[in-house]
Amino acid sequence: MSLKQPISFEDVKVRDSLPTAQHGPLTIVDTVRWAGLQENWQHLHYDRDHVREHNGLKTFIASGAYRQALLIRMLTDWIGPRGWLRKINVRHTYSTFEGDSMSFGGRVVRKSEDSSDRWIECELTGKNQDNKDILIGACTLVLPPR
Repeated sequence: MSLKQPISFEDVKVRDSLPTAQHGPLTIVDTVRWAGLQENWQHLHYDRDHVREHNGLKTFIASGAYRQALLIRMLTDWIGPRGWLRKINVRHTYSTFEGDSMSFGGRVVRKSEDSSDRWIECELTGKNQDNKDILIGACTLVLPPR
């Protein structure tokens, strides 16, 4: 069985937009599944009454690791099985609450000129349904040749 490679180094130019990925609205099922996977039992991620009383929030929030995993899935789907996520930095700038939607994307800002080391650098963004930044970041991706 051969795997389809969706993109190669030669296909990408500086200023190209990355594909976008939409997720949500965030539900308690999403956060409980993630909490179980991560063994993260903080009430902040599933208990509405607890966060209202103890954290002053309107409802539970998604964990940062969950949002980061969705962002990385967008990147790895785009670069395909022969691409490699070499490095990523993410800063979470606003919470994702129950019922919020998330959109992840970015753009290419630099591209290697060395044909033996085929990397690109990208700016990354995450926004909610109100177009408010929920995260910003950067990554380095290694892409295969054609």
